[in-house]
Amino acid sequence: MGVLAEMPVAESEAEAVDRVRVLEGLKAACAAAQARETEAFRRMRCAAEAEKGVPVRERGRGVAGEVALARRESPQAGSKDVGLARALVAELPHTMAALTRGGISEWKATVMCRETAWLPVEARARVDEVLADRLESLGVKRLGGEARRLAQQLDPAAAVAQ
Repeated sequence: MGVLAEMPVAESEAEAVDRVRVLEGLKAACAAAQARETEAFRRMRCAAEAEKGVPVRERGRGVAGEVALARRESPQAGSKDVGLARALVAELPHTMAALTRGGISEWKATVMCRETAWLPVEARARVDEVLADRLESLGVKRLGGEARRLAQQLDPAAAVAQ
């Protein structure tokens, strides 16, 4: 972090734009690493609580709060972070891969999760697969619309209920 804090400002417009692009990719890669660590923490905590005999419905209850503290966010934001991490790691491999390589922003990954959250895991994975080649090229609004449209086609009954 110190290196970035002490990095001199770019000396040309082209250099400044290049740095913004590189830094955005780093932010995305960091978000992906953070998601992996968040999900690993959740799994470890749940496993430890299972060994202690904690009932299934109560396992992992404090995870969101601890993640929120670590991220300097509200408990509500921590809960969203834990849900996003779980979905990216376990259910949206193409979205996670794009985030890891810095090809999409954390916001795009969040939109993919939000627009498919109500689907069964298999259908959610299908939306992720269908949009994999377009994750980087679509804008956020268009990506959300495409994900929603595909989700509705895959499970019309659940879409109506949603």
